[in-house]
Amino acid sequence: MTRRLLLIMVFILPMVFVSSLVAAATVKLPSGQVFDLTSKQLEMLKHRPGVAFFPYQLPDEGAKDQISPLIHIQLPKVLGAGFLVGTPENLTAGLHAVGAQLIKKKKADNDTTLKSTIQKHENGVIQSNVLLSVGYRMDDLDWNIAGDTAGENPNILSELTWSDLEIYQAKLRNVTIIRKIIYFRGALAYGWITGGENQDSDFIGDNRTQEFSRSNNNSDDGNIFDASLGIGHPFTFGNGKFRVTPLLGYSYHEQNLTISDGNQTIPPLGPFPNLDSTYETEWDGPWLGLDLVFQFNKKYTLFAEIEYHWADFYAVADWNLRSDLAHPKSFEHVADGNGIVVSTGWTCLFHRHWALNIAFDYQTWSTDHGIDRVFTAGGAVAETRLNEVNWESFTAMIGLAYHF
Repeated sequence: MTRRLLLIMVFILPMVFVSSLVAAATVKLPSGQVFDLTSKQLEMLKHRPGVAFFPYQLPDEGAKDQISPLIHIQLPKVLGAGFLVGTPENLTAGLHAVGAQLIKKKKADNDTTLKSTIQKHENGVIQSNVLLSVGYRMDDLDWNIAGDTAGENPNILSELTWSDLEIYQAKLRNVTIIRKIIYFRGALAYGWITGGENQDSDFIGDNRTQEFSRSNNNSDDGNIFDASLGIGHPFTFGNGKFRVTPLLGYSYHEQNLTISDGNQTIPPLGPFPNLDSTYETEWDGPWLGLDLVFQFNKKYTLFAEIEYHWADFYAVADWNLRSDLAHPKSFEHVADGNGIVVSTGWTCLFHRHWALNIAFDYQTWSTDHGIDRVFTAGGAVAETRLNEVNWESFTAMIGLAYHF
């Protein structure tokens, strides 16, 4: 829980920091002069004598006749969009008066008009994209232990599986690019488990033979939590249509699983009451990744993300019907693991600032051999080998993204 709160704070603070910075962009006069203009300077410029601001469209011909001859400056999205209208003299004098910096002609010649909405947006010092999405997720998780620390007697003593966990998930995601140099990506996700199955099997023989106990139970409660942070440097190609960003990051993942509605199938004793056990996992560690973005046209953007993770795995369980074990901590698992996370999808821009986003995520995780540490009711501690933990997840999400 402490790690979860810390990661939420680390995710939110950069967004607050970025939002507190002054937005800036270049604006170009019909004469060819190019100025660096900040949002604060723009607010002052709107109130200068002889300068009019139109947030949505240019004035009609009647209005133009009243203050002719007029020119206009189209503002980029990073400054809120809209138009500044006035005589060339008033606009130029206003820009100088508010402290806007004139860019030398050599630099101005390189500041060409970009064709797509995304490319126009990239004229700004800071670009940010905030996405809120909801979706459906399906998870599977299993683990097994051996009879001793050497991995024998038998090599698989007990195995637990959670399958077809149905999860409804909400996700907040942010991508911020500062001066086209620093690329920041963060995400927080929370999900509610509403359905799933659990199987608990015990064996006497090696390789899952001579199964002497099995229960098939429900797992229709619990929750999941994911947090991820990454930073990198973007590289653009093809006039800005294609972007590749190598990333270094850190992630944290929780699965708080339950076991209820017990049903003993080997031997076939049938349902048994009061089963309410829990198994809570944590996976956290660094990752390396690659973000790919392709601006297909002015409206559609395709994207893909791939990450390779190194993880410290920890889990704690409470087997509530085992009177010989301690509560609420009956045993714990510790191991090193790794994972691969892949995401792909597309974005459809339907408004100046708003876009529809559809994404599909897949992740697969596993651990090496680790420790299964059991705590008895009498205070003793015993250990055996944790053979492996495996986790697989599929997610489909749909959401709205706001660009500013």
